[in-house]
Amino acid sequence: MSRDYKSVCEELDALTVSYLSILEEYREQWKESSRELEEGFLELAHAKYTMGTKVISQYSYDTRMKANLEV
Repeated sequence: MSRDYKSVCEELDALTVSYLSILEEYREQWKESSRELEEGFLELAHAKYTMGTKVISQYSYDTRMKANLEV
C-alpha cells in the first residue's frame, strides 16, 4: 500500500513541476506579447501625432508589410 502511495506522490510531484514550468513559460510569453503590443500602440500613436490632422487608416499602411508572427 505504501509503495503505491509513494509512486502516486512522485507522479503528482512530477506533474506539478511540469505544470509550474509550463505556467512560467506562458507567463513569459504573455509578458513579451504585452510588451510588443504596447510598443505597437506607441508607434501608432507617434505616427498619428506626426501626421497631424490627417487620418490614418488601413489604407495608410504599406501593403508590403508582413506579419512577424502568426497565431
